[in-house]
Amino acid sequence: MDMNAEAIGRTLRERRKAQGYTQQALADAIGTSRKFIVDLEWGKEGASFGLALKAMRVLGLDITADDTATREFAGDFARTIRDGDYHFAIRLLGEYASASLLAGRVLMPLAPALDDDAYRAAVGAVTRWVAAKTQTPVPDWAKRAQKSSEPVFLAEKLHPVSDRMKDLIRRETPSEIAAMNVWIRERDLATV
Repeated sequence: MDMNAEAIGRTLRERRKAQGYTQQALADAIGTSRKFIVDLEWGKEGASFGLALKAMRVLGLDITADDTATREFAGDFARTIRDGDYHFAIRLLGEYASASLLAGRVLMPLAPALDDDAYRAAVGAVTRWVAAKTQTPVPDWAKRAQKSSEPVFLAEKLHPVSDRMKDLIRRETPSEIAAMNVWIRERDLATV
């Protein structure tokens, strides 16, 4: 990230929009006014450094961090699903959920390019769940994710799942995920 006020402000504005925050929602998340966010995004140098750092944390930006880690999940999902490696895809979903919870935010601000409807719904559902758990906004792409018309049990991509097991999975699926007709036990997301 460039280290001048205008470049930082531009980056904050782009990230805020990509993650679906309004200026007011970001201001509320860091305990300041919308005017502060406007000034920050326009690169006004008189902005409080402490509040600017809070805004950067909420948006998943770090002065020294390389932002490629957040983009890698989307690419990893796309490659894994394209290759039909559903064993790894299930593990990747758990890793994504755990890493996002540890970071305190959704680590996939942009949608993965998935041709598999079940995984598209599942990744959107898990992203909504992470946002709820971390009390951060749901990225626009996950808000637009479509509820699956058929129940999604990702394990069925690997082997048959009995009705008894499906009932157990349904009982232990978080409501944000179940709302998308996706059924994954919270503990299977390797949560922290």
